[in-house]
Amino acid sequence: MGSELQKFYAIAKVYGFEIETKLHDHISAAVDEAIDKIKLTLRKEGMNGKTVNALIEVFAKDERASNLIESIKARIYT
Repeated sequence: MGSELQKFYAIAKVYGFEIETKLHDHISAAVDEAIDKIKLTLRKEGMNGKTVNALIEVFAKDERASNLIESIKARIYT
């Protein structure tokens, strides 16, 4: 895969939720969006002020396929 043709997205998994981001040019942008979406979703569920453990899987997508490139365990304060 040529890195100039790749886009990145993340899927965050926490408490039975699977939250997918849009496509980004950089891995860090996909991870940042995933964390923001986790916080927003959990706050809507009434989980303010809690610390949760989440799994964030980052994928690289090109014109042919999507491949898992990184798996991140994160502790997130809502």
